[in-house]
Amino acid sequence: MRVALVQSSPVFGDIGANLRQLLAAIAANEADLYVLPELCLSGYDFDGPSQLAPFAQEAGAEPLEALARAAAERGAGIAFGFAESAGGKLYNSSCLALPDGRRRVYRKTHLFAREKLLFSPGDTGFFVEEFRGLRVGIAICFDWIFPESFRTLALLGADLVAHCANLVLPYCQRVDYARAVENRIYVATANRVGIEERAGRRLTFTGESVLVAPDGEYLARLPAGEPAVAVARVHPAKARDKGLGELNDLFADRRPELYRLG
Repeated sequence: MRVALVQSSPVFGDIGANLRQLLAAIAANEADLYVLPELCLSGYDFDGPSQLAPFAQEAGAEPLEALARAAAERGAGIAFGFAESAGGKLYNSSCLALPDGRRRVYRKTHLFAREKLLFSPGDTGFFVEEFRGLRVGIAICFDWIFPESFRTLALLGADLVAHCANLVLPYCQRVDYARAVENRIYVATANRVGIEERAGRRLTFTGESVLVAPDGEYLARLPAGEPAVAVARVHPAKARDKGLGELNDLFADRRPELYRLG
């Protein structure tokens, strides 16, 4: 299966321009699954919930469906981040849209920094959907720093984590090696680039989107400072082989009865 990392440079608050940029990237690259950044339609650093709310989308909103249709026209799935409005709350969410019509929305479990002032904590928990023999799990940005996130997805059967991100810390692209190897899964981190400045705050997004294999091989790595797309092949069987030599199995050897405090 071909997985595309789409690294974009969103214009703050301009959903139309950002949607056009993303649709052009999809149109120019053939893949079976596209992974896009966190909050890729709206931009990131809003002053408060009242400024964010007009840019938040309800399930089935046209910008979301436009991305899903573009992927489905190629017979592909897509995972992308968006600001979600649901039940009177705002969530930092990602949608996994598959060409058979399935839609699953994941709400970010671990909010980062000022996101806590904008969004409600995610309440969906982690999940896995199978698509053409590939079991796909979803995570968003700061989820990466909590090993429980990716381990939970791996225990649920994920072969690949579609990780939509707006990274500003310099660590994740290296930590993805550990998350991939310790769980024997593929990690597909689609990050954004660019700078957002407002109200005395300056955020520089780190780019360098990566796709890491279960053995730690970096199958794709994008540049730090510009929009780009990379496509690489993944093989579900490689992620499902948890064996390490003749005598060890990564999951069979776990001893959860001893993983407790006190």
